[in-house]
Amino acid sequence: MKKLITRKIAYPLQDFYNKTTILPTIGFLQESQFWPENQMLDFQFVKMKALLDHAYRNVPYYNTLFTSIKLKPDDIRNFGDLHKIPLLTKETARREGPNLISRNYPKKHVLKGFTGGTTGPPLPLLRDPGDLTFTWAAYFRWFAWMGIELGDPVTKIWGTRTILSRPLRQRILNCIKNWYYNRNFINSFNLNDQTIPDAIRKLNSFRPLLIRGYLSALFQIAEFMKEHAISLAFMPKAVSSTTETVMEPYRQIIQKQFSAPLFDQYGCGECNSMAFEAGDGLGLYVAAEHVYIEILNKADTNIQNEEGRIILTNLDNFVMPFIRYENGDSALLPSITTNKKFNLPLLRSISGRTADIIILSNGSKVHGVFFTDILHELYDKNPDYIHRFQVYQEIPGEIEFRIESKWKPEDNYLLKLETVLKNYFSKVRIVCLENLPNDPNGKFRYVVNSVKA
Repeated sequence: MKKLITRKIAYPLQDFYNKTTILPTIGFLQESQFWPENQMLDFQFVKMKALLDHAYRNVPYYNTLFTSIKLKPDDIRNFGDLHKIPLLTKETARREGPNLISRNYPKKHVLKGFTGGTTGPPLPLLRDPGDLTFTWAAYFRWFAWMGIELGDPVTKIWGTRTILSRPLRQRILNCIKNWYYNRNFINSFNLNDQTIPDAIRKLNSFRPLLIRGYLSALFQIAEFMKEHAISLAFMPKAVSSTTETVMEPYRQIIQKQFSAPLFDQYGCGECNSMAFEAGDGLGLYVAAEHVYIEILNKADTNIQNEEGRIILTNLDNFVMPFIRYENGDSALLPSITTNKKFNLPLLRSISGRTADIIILSNGSKVHGVFFTDILHELYDKNPDYIHRFQVYQEIPGEIEFRIESKWKPEDNYLLKLETVLKNYFSKVRIVCLENLPNDPNGKFRYVVNSVKA
């Protein structure tokens, strides 16, 4: 009965309320995943041209950019011409944020959010119904790849959206939504030897067909189950992970302890639902109907079969377009043409998502999202003079919270931040620096764990 309510009432109401068309788009994607390559490329390019024309006419940043280099949308005649458009970097996106927003796009059904912050400071985002439609439709198509149907019970081992407090009204609303979506949640930011047994009991009581969560949280529970010789009282159909890169030892222990195959996915806040595993071991299938991905080398040349920088274009977000956006990750596009389940591009060797783990004073393990959630609950927007942060840990339960700032932040800001962090750490030291150094490889880590084993 609950599954029927979810499929026939909850999701149709969601489409009606958000002005999305997720349900019919799922059916479309289940057909397009078998299209010949040329048909998919044509489909992508039609969407790309529409996006470029819209951005040139209505988005201040792109209008200024195209004008400055004397480029017009009609100059892009095929994908080979995309190199004429300069890359959009994270720093540029943060600096130009308001100028990336379309001037004339109706804001009534636009969803406000921000990036997760595991690879950089959170970036405010706007997402329109078209973007939400293809994001969720690609995600639910992936359910079918895992043998999951809409309405099947799902447990999410996830960080709580609000860490510091949750009003009663919000808790009641969440309970209602979880009931009619046939899902429940386990707080991944509160997993330790004392709380994991209760999480396992919650899983056995709800008996989800899909267990979904941060890789580190899934691995933490799997290790506990192995150490204490605990098995689930049911067999889920699948386990899915996100946020961190799946290493083979992690995959093996999670699959063994949960008695289900592990499926990885890849995305980022600027373009969710980018690529998904389908269980064939070939890599992650790109949701090509939603995103166009380029892999570039250091010379900004497109490459295949070797690792390079990911450059993405979200083909569906017209309210805040991300065109040729460099998200800071790297991967390779293998030229596999046979034995594929679907006629979609493949993505492999994704790196850049691995986030160091920080240990709270109660033994719980968290990653960068924990801190960005705290910052966003404390302040809707960080002061402009605060550029980025870094959390450094040498001793479990203790941290040094480093802030890169042009000048010393206000005392009230620092005091409030320290007070909140001390709810989770026995010792907190806040340090303000003019510059935070990059790693020798040129990357910047927002969370650094130097705890000695």
